Amino acid sequence: MNTDTSHWFKSHLRDMPRKECFELLESRQVGRVVFIDPDGPLALPVNYVIQDESVLIATSPTNSLSRHVVDRQVAFEVDEIDEFNETGWSVLVRGQASVLTGEHAYVEQEPNPWAEGGRTLMIRITPSHVTGRYLLPA
Repeated sequence: MNTDTSHWFKSHLRDMPRKECFELLESRQVGRVVFIDPDGPLALPVNYVIQDESVLIATSPTNSLSRHVVDRQVAFEVDEIDEFNETGWSVLVRGQASVLTGEHAYVEQEPNPWAEGGRTLMIRITPSHVTGRYLLPA
Protein backbone atom coordinates (compact mmCIF):
# COMPACT_ATOMS: atom_id res chain seq x y z
CA MET A 1 0.00 0.00 0.00
CA ASN A 2 1.35 3.37 -0.99
CA THR A 3 1.25 5.82 1.92
CA ASP A 4 3.01 8.64 0.08
CA THR A 5 0.70 11.66 0.31
CA SER A 6 2.80 14.03 -1.79
CA HIS A 7 1.57 14.75 -5.30
CA TRP A 8 2.85 16.92 -8.08
CA PHE A 9 -0.61 18.22 -8.91
CA LYS A 10 -3.92 17.87 -7.10
CA SER A 11 -7.02 16.65 -8.92
CA HIS A 12 -9.77 19.20 -9.40
CA LEU A 13 -13.55 19.14 -9.02
CA ARG A 14 -16.08 19.89 -11.74
CA ASP A 15 -19.83 20.05 -11.22
CA MET A 16 -21.84 17.98 -13.66
CA PRO A 17 -25.12 18.91 -15.35
CA ARG A 18 -28.32 17.18 -14.25
CA LYS A 19 -28.50 15.17 -17.49
CA GLU A 20 -25.05 13.67 -16.85
CA CYS A 21 -26.06 12.87 -13.27
CA PHE A 22 -28.92 10.70 -14.52
CA GLU A 23 -26.79 9.12 -17.24
CA LEU A 24 -24.33 7.99 -14.56
CA LEU A 25 -27.12 6.86 -12.22
CA GLU A 26 -28.60 4.78 -15.05
CA SER A 27 -25.21 3.15 -15.68
CA ARG A 28 -25.08 1.51 -12.24
CA GLN A 29 -27.12 -1.00 -10.21
CA VAL A 30 -25.99 -0.29 -6.64
CA GLY A 31 -26.20 2.91 -4.62
CA ARG A 32 -26.54 3.93 -0.99
CA VAL A 33 -29.74 5.22 0.54
CA VAL A 34 -29.10 7.50 3.51
CA PHE A 35 -31.71 7.99 6.23
CA ILE A 36 -32.16 8.49 9.94
CA ASP A 37 -33.18 5.60 12.20
CA PRO A 38 -33.49 5.66 16.01
CA ASP A 39 -29.71 5.27 16.34
CA GLY A 40 -28.88 8.14 13.95
CA PRO A 41 -27.76 8.48 10.32
CA LEU A 42 -27.42 5.26 8.34
CA ALA A 43 -26.29 4.51 4.76
CA LEU A 44 -27.34 1.18 3.26
CA PRO A 45 -26.31 -0.22 -0.12
CA VAL A 46 -29.29 -1.13 -2.30
CA ASN A 47 -30.01 -2.22 -5.85
CA TYR A 48 -32.00 0.35 -7.80
CA VAL A 49 -33.23 1.51 -11.19
CA ILE A 50 -34.02 4.97 -12.51
CA GLN A 51 -37.49 5.70 -13.90
CA ASP A 52 -38.70 9.16 -14.92
CA GLU A 53 -35.81 10.77 -13.02
CA SER A 54 -36.79 8.98 -9.81
CA VAL A 55 -34.88 6.28 -7.93
CA LEU A 56 -36.77 2.99 -7.45
CA ILE A 57 -35.77 0.54 -4.73
CA ALA A 58 -37.36 -2.85 -4.05
CA THR A 59 -37.24 -3.81 -0.39
CA SER A 60 -38.92 -5.94 2.24
CA PRO A 61 -42.05 -4.45 3.82
CA THR A 62 -40.68 -5.29 7.29
CA ASN A 63 -37.07 -4.06 7.25
CA SER A 64 -35.43 -0.83 8.43
CA LEU A 65 -35.81 0.86 5.04
CA SER A 66 -39.56 0.39 5.00
CA ARG A 67 -39.85 1.51 8.63
CA HIS A 68 -37.66 4.62 8.41
CA VAL A 69 -37.71 6.07 4.88
CA VAL A 70 -41.35 6.03 3.74
CA ASP A 71 -42.79 9.56 3.58
CA ARG A 72 -39.49 11.06 4.75
CA GLN A 73 -36.64 13.02 3.25
CA VAL A 74 -33.69 10.81 2.30
CA ALA A 75 -30.48 10.97 0.31
CA PHE A 76 -29.26 8.53 -2.33
CA GLU A 77 -25.65 8.40 -3.49
CA VAL A 78 -23.77 6.59 -6.24
CA ASP A 79 -20.09 6.99 -7.03
CA GLU A 80 -17.09 5.54 -8.75
CA ILE A 81 -13.61 6.09 -7.35
CA ASP A 82 -10.22 5.33 -8.91
CA GLU A 83 -7.83 5.48 -5.97
CA PHE A 84 -4.71 4.90 -8.08
CA ASN A 85 -5.41 7.89 -10.35
CA GLU A 86 -7.20 9.85 -7.60
CA THR A 87 -10.19 10.50 -9.85
CA GLY A 88 -13.86 9.62 -9.89
CA TRP A 89 -17.38 10.94 -9.74
CA SER A 90 -20.27 11.14 -7.31
CA VAL A 91 -23.99 11.79 -7.76
CA LEU A 92 -26.23 12.76 -4.84
CA VAL A 93 -30.02 12.71 -4.98
CA ARG A 94 -32.01 14.26 -2.14
CA GLY A 95 -35.77 13.93 -1.99
CA GLN A 96 -38.94 12.41 -0.63
CA ALA A 97 -39.31 8.63 -0.32
CA SER A 98 -42.75 7.11 -0.88
CA VAL A 99 -44.31 3.72 -1.51
CA LEU A 100 -45.56 3.01 -5.01
CA THR A 101 -49.22 2.03 -4.82
CA GLY A 102 -52.28 2.00 -7.05
CA GLU A 103 -51.94 3.73 -10.39
CA HIS A 104 -48.42 4.91 -9.44
CA ALA A 105 -47.20 1.34 -8.94
CA TYR A 106 -46.32 0.80 -12.61
CA VAL A 107 -42.60 0.40 -13.21
CA GLU A 108 -40.91 -0.11 -16.56
CA GLN A 109 -38.07 -2.07 -15.04
CA GLU A 110 -37.83 -3.39 -11.49
CA PRO A 111 -34.63 -3.34 -9.47
CA ASN A 112 -32.88 -6.70 -9.31
CA PRO A 113 -31.98 -7.19 -5.61
CA TRP A 114 -28.81 -9.20 -5.10
CA ALA A 115 -29.70 -10.16 -1.52
CA GLU A 116 -31.96 -13.10 -0.72
CA GLY A 117 -35.48 -12.64 0.62
CA GLY A 118 -38.73 -11.13 -0.56
CA ARG A 119 -38.49 -7.58 -1.86
CA THR A 120 -42.16 -6.81 -2.52
CA LEU A 121 -42.29 -3.17 -1.42
CA MET A 122 -41.35 -0.65 -4.11
CA ILE A 123 -40.03 2.69 -2.83
CA ARG A 124 -39.65 5.75 -5.05
CA ILE A 125 -37.30 8.60 -4.19
CA THR A 126 -38.62 11.72 -5.93
CA PRO A 127 -35.71 14.14 -6.26
CA SER A 128 -35.86 17.66 -4.89
CA HIS A 129 -32.11 18.18 -5.51
CA VAL A 130 -29.71 16.33 -7.81
CA THR A 131 -26.03 17.19 -7.78
CA GLY A 132 -22.95 15.55 -9.19
CA ARG A 133 -19.24 16.17 -9.28
CA TYR A 134 -16.29 14.81 -11.17
CA LEU A 135 -12.85 14.58 -9.58
CA LEU A 136 -10.61 15.02 -12.61
CA PRO A 137 -6.87 14.46 -12.92
CA ALA A 138 -4.68 17.53 -12.80
